[in-house]
Amino acid sequence: MSSILIDKIRIDGFRGLRNFGMDLKYTTVLTGMNNVGKTSILKALQLALGSRNAITIEDFNIHDSIRVGKIIVDVRIVSVDDDGNREANFNDDWEIYFGSENLQIDSEGNAMLCLRTTVSMSTSDSSFVYEQKALTTWEAADGNWKDIATTEYRLNKDNIPFFYIEPQRDIIDDLKSKSSYLGKMLSHIVNEYDEAALEELERRIRELNEATIQQSPTLSDIQAMLAEVDSALDRHDSQVTITPFAKKLRDLNKNMSIQYGDAHDSFPMDYHGMGTRSWSSIMTFKAFLKHNTDLIEHSDADAKIYFPVIAFEEPEAHLHSNAQKQLYAQIADMKGQKIIATHSPYIAASADLAEICVIYKDGNQVKCGNLEPHHLDSEGQRKLKQKVINSFGEMFFSKAIVLFEGETEDQALPIFAEKYFGKPAFTYGINFVSVSGAGQYAPFIYFCHKYNIHWYIFSDGEADTKDNVEKAVKKALGDNTKTLAACPNIFVIDNDADFEGMLLNEGYQSEIITALKSIKGENCIEAYKGRHQTKKVKRAGGCPTCHQKMYDEVAVDYTLPAEQKDMLDRMMSDIKTGFGPEIAHQIVNAGKPLPALVVSLFNKIKSDLQI
Repeated sequence: MSSILIDKIRIDGFRGLRNFGMDLKYTTVLTGMNNVGKTSILKALQLALGSRNAITIEDFNIHDSIRVGKIIVDVRIVSVDDDGNREANFNDDWEIYFGSENLQIDSEGNAMLCLRTTVSMSTSDSSFVYEQKALTTWEAADGNWKDIATTEYRLNKDNIPFFYIEPQRDIIDDLKSKSSYLGKMLSHIVNEYDEAALEELERRIRELNEATIQQSPTLSDIQAMLAEVDSALDRHDSQVTITPFAKKLRDLNKNMSIQYGDAHDSFPMDYHGMGTRSWSSIMTFKAFLKHNTDLIEHSDADAKIYFPVIAFEEPEAHLHSNAQKQLYAQIADMKGQKIIATHSPYIAASADLAEICVIYKDGNQVKCGNLEPHHLDSEGQRKLKQKVINSFGEMFFSKAIVLFEGETEDQALPIFAEKYFGKPAFTYGINFVSVSGAGQYAPFIYFCHKYNIHWYIFSDGEADTKDNVEKAVKKALGDNTKTLAACPNIFVIDNDADFEGMLLNEGYQSEIITALKSIKGENCIEAYKGRHQTKKVKRAGGCPTCHQKMYDEVAVDYTLPAEQKDMLDRMMSDIKTGFGPEIAHQIVNAGKPLPALVVSLFNKIKSDLQI
């Protein structure tokens, strides 16, 4: 069955948004640092699809010390199938609802409804002029989309309602307010009963109230004392009664309480924390959506169409990590289109890669980065998603990501970074990510490139490794001319060495020995020498008859620097899992300078992030 989708929006002149555009999915997750414009995007949608009453002069963008005179918000509505794939035409119900004369056809032959909402400051007074029209096309031939021609049109929002779920939510307040989503449902409950059923239920309530008063001396005394007010009112028909339970079903929300607990104990919602109360408020909104959907499906209307658009601002407020993951699934399951602005790495990690949009500032310009997973093969998508989950979504909130392939780097580089920067690297938004193999860099580079995250590679120096890194860079950036030498953000270890070899070459032998003894025991060096007193050495020329390779067993002279380095290299390779933090701490605690290439990496990050 075909439905609709707002697949593109454009915003100009609203708060910090100028010439801003982005694509939307059925569920879109907006992430990013504070004060980059996530809330402004939600509020702009509210301006176009919902209420416009909250607009103020402060909502008009100031650029170069000049306040703009107009706010523009464009939305494009298209027809899609159940999987969100674009369809050529709207179904008959939506076409009638929008008006076929207002629909446009894009360059691929697909129908679309393009709306423009503008807000201008009145020249005669301090009020604002609000207009909504239909665009004659979406893409401008000259690229200046703000000058696209319009025709008279105003969207009927009855069947495309917009809801804004504020970050401050409380089920207790919802119970008290008839204007809340819960209050609206409770106030209409009386309409679900016929006259006879309503009279019978309210008769039972009267009897329950009377029995409650009669059987309680305290309540009876209170009612008797209150009855003495009659003498002062001078009204013979006046009557004072106590009603522990609501007399009328229409007043159900006045006495209704919600209790959470188990089979033995339950507590009123007032006793629960804000996490439970906030979450419950969202769930009552979900019930409100279902209620509205059911009303339309069971109505007598010929066209039973309903497509709500819901903006959630920080729905994770007060919730623990597992609850945040569960909440994302519950929101994604709601009918309609959902746009979630969040700082939660758990919500970001729970979403599909294609649903996530990172909002960031490039200078003074707000931009949106989003992945196009079809550019990655299935293995690349799997590895990237796995890493996002393993990092609990922190990758989305990074200012810089350092990529590498080894276990030692994974454990040592953060320790070196804390020594260099004087604080843990994460306080500067620096994240360290192991790609688990030199051939696996491409999806992570692509991720950083799309989300405008500074990325760096700290690579081993073997020839094959360098070749794989260069191929990954070309693939991720779509640029076959890219070389390692042309990338100042790629740091390759000299002399064909790996990370451990770099430490040996830079003279950290004593720290390496101390680290090995700390992990493997005080006698580990002597034990290794005892097990490896000889080694195989290839005989020059091989077999004189068949020319096959031949080896001789020769004694190892561990007094030679080359043999000692080889021994330490082999011993480090045997314990890579726990060696990284130990050697890093030994180097830092010894007060020695950090490895030169590591310092070069951190210098580059410091310069790029302006730390």
